[in-house]
Amino acid sequence: MEMYVFNPQLERIGLVEAFEYLRWTRRYSTCGGFELKAPLHPENAAMLQIGNILWKNDDPEAGIIEYLELSMADRETIVVRGRFATALLARRIIWNTELLAGDLGDCVGQLLERHLINPADANRKISGITYTAASTGIAVNSQVSYKNLLDTVVGLCEAADMGIRTVFDPAAKMFTVSLYAGTKTAAVFSREFENISEQSFAQSVTDYANAALVGSEGEGEERTMIAIGDTAGLDRYELFVDAKDLRSEDFPDDYDAALEFRGNAKITEQAMVKAFDASVHPYGNLKYKQDFDLGDVVTVISKAWNVGMTTRITEIAESYDSGGMSLDITFGKPLATLTKRLKEASL
Repeated sequence: MEMYVFNPQLERIGLVEAFEYLRWTRRYSTCGGFELKAPLHPENAAMLQIGNILWKNDDPEAGIIEYLELSMADRETIVVRGRFATALLARRIIWNTELLAGDLGDCVGQLLERHLINPADANRKISGITYTAASTGIAVNSQVSYKNLLDTVVGLCEAADMGIRTVFDPAAKMFTVSLYAGTKTAAVFSREFENISEQSFAQSVTDYANAALVGSEGEGEERTMIAIGDTAGLDRYELFVDAKDLRSEDFPDDYDAALEFRGNAKITEQAMVKAFDASVHPYGNLKYKQDFDLGDVVTVISKAWNVGMTTRITEIAESYDSGGMSLDITFGKPLATLTKRLKEASL
């Protein structure tokens, strides 16, 4: 693995020849991140600047430096952190009201085209980025106004269980945003198979919902109410979804479908948390990026805990230091603990 540095014009300016550690965190439906600690010598000081881009030659994505810290104890070091290039979307908002109706891939393309790639206001355009459209087979009926572009796209991806990534092509000097769906594999992770060294399991219904009442525009009895979910008894967890911002005049033929889409998206957002976190042997019987990769659906089993699940790999953290490479993998929807939130904020 080699780590190259590019300037904001996507021109290569150097190679990071030595570092103390690198944590490279890939995420499925949202933006990944990284942290690099290296000796502070003139070459690194010149290259590792905010706005510059890190790219590993064994990974399709690249990271943009957003934080820099210099320190001195027994020696001088530099620490840089940032997010992958998908974070470029976070620099834009939905400038007006966008009606989204059609395939998810087309709707994301509509948002990127109008607010990032080819907006009406040339000052809002970001050069060197494109979008590869692909049919997902997932229908969207919604509208959005004045929200952050990245948050909007990530919300759509999470609701549809789709992945998003931004591939960097150094030769073409281009970033390409695309959606993708991980594949179902035969990979099985278990301490009994000796491909997991450490593991933890969490399950929570604290914020869980599986039934919703969606309220339309209007006031009082004028509002249309759409009920979603038919689970009964103790297994039923309800919530109210206020969809006043959805106007019937914008959806003359499918207003109820738009309300249902909003309700189902909210239920998906508040799905039951059930996740394994595991340290995986990178050189075990399952080979990283061959037998499994980010977004793939795999099986995780703990016979000792009598727990098993077939679920998606939602996060892979690659760590490199003097001891070599290690992998920390999240299977399923992660538990939103304070520790987890702080960890994500630092990457």
